[in-house]
Amino acid sequence: MSKTKAKRARREAKREESRKFAPHARKAAKPSSTTGAAASNAQTPKLRPGLKGKEIREEVRRRKVEAAKGMGTGTGTGNVQASQKHAIPFGVYDRILLVGEGDFSMTRCLAVEIGCADVTGTSFDSEEEVREKYPTFPTISTDLSALTPPVPLHHTIDATKLSTYKTLKPPPNHPWDTIAFLFPHVGGLSTDVNRQVRSNQALLVSFFKSCLEVPTTDVGKATFSSAAANANPRPFLKMGGKVIVTLFEGEPYTLWNIRDLARHCGLKVVESFKFDWGMYPGYGHVRTLGAIEGGGAWRGEEREARM
Repeated sequence: MSKTKAKRARREAKREESRKFAPHARKAAKPSSTTGAAASNAQTPKLRPGLKGKEIREEVRRRKVEAAKGMGTGTGTGNVQASQKHAIPFGVYDRILLVGEGDFSMTRCLAVEIGCADVTGTSFDSEEEVREKYPTFPTISTDLSALTPPVPLHHTIDATKLSTYKTLKPPPNHPWDTIAFLFPHVGGLSTDVNRQVRSNQALLVSFFKSCLEVPTTDVGKATFSSAAANANPRPFLKMGGKVIVTLFEGEPYTLWNIRDLARHCGLKVVESFKFDWGMYPGYGHVRTLGAIEGGGAWRGEEREARM
């Protein structure tokens, strides 16, 4: 028998076996009231350290409600089935670095709502500028500092020079698992579309390269070298780690050609999927220039975006 025929025969045998045992599997999958409760508890993600009493009960209840909402039946109710939604790309035990934060609402969402245990948020603005621009920041900052341990927030951080900051330098053998830049934009530098496109492309390229640099120390000064030239490289982003960028759909963002920019910097484009605002409770997009007086500006949550 040829290899092709042998593979076909194995596939047919697997199909026949699955048809034979499918009814039994469905019957066995129906849990009793006690085993069902145990399974539900076993599947509940671990909660963030520091929660107590009522906080734990509220967090468990909230997650159960969200899980129930995500389990659409596909019977014409209009709900999206859980299998059709892309999972949140932030692991609860990953070392996560967020850059270019505005009011730090995404940092709060990941740490408090999602339950990520190791999140660090950074902003390009100084702390004074953040407080002046975003009225929501003081409350968010208080929530994050009250956690155990407190979520670190760093200001005046340039996303194009990440590995030059001692405060962001990863400890030995613990580089960042995920670095995320949500809705990067240089701001209103010009009304010329082509100039804006080039400026934002330069921002992204510098950001990508900064994620891949290997910081070393030389006479107290920060220098950089390739992993090949460094006998004991300590990468900023771990091998196989993720760089996440979120952009709005349509022009001018599609003109940035982010896939080509990433490949040019040595990154592999793994996937692209719709950004689901509803999966990040409490997160609100804020424009680069901060809150617009009078509230007449467009809201990011009303626009389609991709991650």
